[in-house]
Amino acid sequence: MKIARFEVDGAIHCGVVEGDVINQIEGDIFGEFKTTGTTHALQAVKLLAPVTPTQMFGPGVNFEAHLKMAAAITGNAEMLPTPEPWLKAISSLSGPNDPIVIPYDSKVGIEYEGECLAIIGATTRRVDPDEAWNRILGYTCGNDVSERDWQVNDFSMWRAKGADTFAPIGPWIETDFNPREGGDMIVRIDGKEVERVPTADMYFDFGTIISFISQHITLNPGDIVWSGTSGHPETLQSGQVVDVEVVGIGVLSNPIVAEQQPG
Repeated sequence: MKIARFEVDGAIHCGVVEGDVINQIEGDIFGEFKTTGTTHALQAVKLLAPVTPTQMFGPGVNFEAHLKMAAAITGNAEMLPTPEPWLKAISSLSGPNDPIVIPYDSKVGIEYEGECLAIIGATTRRVDPDEAWNRILGYTCGNDVSERDWQVNDFSMWRAKGADTFAPIGPWIETDFNPREGGDMIVRIDGKEVERVPTADMYFDFGTIISFISQHITLNPGDIVWSGTSGHPETLQSGQVVDVEVVGIGVLSNPIVAEQQPG
């Protein structure tokens, strides 16, 4: 099932996507809901970020193919024995087709990180890795946009990965996806594929990451846990369009724009 959050005629609703139609629902997507009988053409609505989380966590380096690049930032040349979760600012959240903004004071520009995201479906506290899988409602696509100069030189990643627009997610939540079976995460720039890796290559899977976080922090319905990325991301340029596809979920597309310096 594909569960979307959307805006139409100035009102925000949730719905179930079937082909080119979205069936409006009422109720709680984390509990019970039903269709209302109202339908919309998918092209006639504005898709929004499919959830409004209270917390978003990145896992740290989570693909061995990303280790060499990450080592230049972290100083760690080997995969760590446990996840290293970090908080990504909620204010960085945006949705499908929303612009990703290159800050005018960025010295090196921004890079994409195409990822799969687990959406927490139930309150999660001190669960083991097997039970953690049962606390996931579904999955969506995300772009963990990163500014590397800030990432290297700041004491934390508060702006390097948390600046406004640095967390587009969508286009919907797919409840039937199974990342353990390895749906490819693909990044395309202006239609050209620049990265591909299966979700099954995650060093720490979602069950492990969620369990680890839950030992100390309660995860709430709608909270997001990111997969991490692979490879060696490239710098994005104003005017480009970046697509993040997770095969079996959908495609998240966002244009790149440059922020104008005040004055």
